This record gives sequence, structure tokens and C-alpha cells, in this order.
Amino acid sequence: METAQNPYYPAFLDLREKLCVVVGGGPVANRKIESLTLAGARVQVVAPEVIDEIACMDHVEIRLKEYSKDDLKQAYLVIAATDDMETNRAVYRDAHSRRIFCNVVDIPELCSFIVPSLIEKGPIKIAISTGGLSPALSKNLRKKIGFLIGDEYETLAKILGKIRPLVLAQEGGQEAHKRIFDVLIDSHLLEAIAKGNRLLVEDILYQALGIHIDLEEIL
Repeated sequence: METAQNPYYPAFLDLREKLCVVVGGGPVANRKIESLTLAGARVQVVAPEVIDEIACMDHVEIRLKEYSKDDLKQAYLVIAATDDMETNRAVYRDAHSRRIFCNVVDIPELCSFIVPSLIEKGPIKIAISTGGLSPALSKNLRKKIGFLIGDEYETLAKILGKIRPLVLAQEGGQEAHKRIFDVLIDSHLLEAIAKGNRLLVEDILYQALGIHIDLEEIL
């Protein structure tokens, strides 16, 4: 079977309450720590010293020491963000032997996963990857695509999330439920949201669902 030009399997990981280790204490490590904590991970930092931004972080365990393989005990994922290649290779080797997801920043050959360039609008996340070939291109695409995703898409996602339990509770099964969402996506719902026309939004939902949906909190 032919291998894809970008062989990485796209996935979004649920890191809530999972132990994630960051080896390194500089600005790059700081950015990785911030993204992990936003994902709800339990973060442990291992480095001989850390910058002030990391030192003052709440809910982050800091171990001021040189890295050792024992630091990966119970870890679900590890990110190495150091400028020491010996340490980076050791982290990758130890993670590989323990079957732990590992990313060594900017060194794809020492990664079992890579971090894509992200577009985030509330609950919406769009990941862009060039398979590690060109992070600059990924960032460029992020800007261009992000420009097309306005705030109305965030609101639409929240509305669809609000009505999802109501749709799934209706009769007709999976195909019927799918048709309702397809109808809403293909309707003028997004345009009505963009224009701030709450009455039209509620009317479109009523026509599709047969019940009135109060959107005061969302709109």
C-alpha cells in the first residue's frame, strides 16, 4: 500500500487530567506548557532552571533537575523543548521504549507526533500540517484560512451544540437526525447569525425542529 505524502494520522487528543511532561524551561517550553494546561492536562516541567513565566505558573509541577528516564513514569505524553541534542535524543529514546507519545520541538525525526498549526474560534479547532516539511507554510495557511472563519461560525457551533440533544431525542434514527443538521447547515442560518438577526435565526430553527429555541444567552 502506498504511503501518503503526509504520513501523520490526524487526531485530537483528550488530555484532561492526564500527566504530560515538558522537558525544558525556556520560552519554547513555556508556550508548550500553556497549550497543555489549556487542554486540561496535568503538567510536570523538568529542567535545571526555568524562566520566570514558568516559575510563577499555577497548577504546574516544576522539578528543578536534569532530565532522567524516571521522569516519564506515568506520563501520557512528553515534549522536549531543550537546546541540548543529547537530552532531546534521550527523551525520545525513553519515550519510545515506554510507548509514550513524544514530540521533540522542531526535530520531526525525533517525534512520534507533531503539533499542527491551529485556528481556534471558540469550540472550533482547525489543524493544519505539512508533515513537518514547512512550519512557515502551515502558519501562512493558518492566517489565510483563519481570515475566512468569522465569529459567526463560533456562534453557529454553539447553537448546533445546544440543539444537538433535542435533535437526537427525536424519532427517525441517525439518518433523520443527520438530515436536520444538513438542512440547517445549508440554510440561511449562518447569514442570519452574521447579521445578528435573532428572530430569523430562531425562525429557521423552529422550521427545522418544530420547537422554539431560546438563544438569548448565545446571541
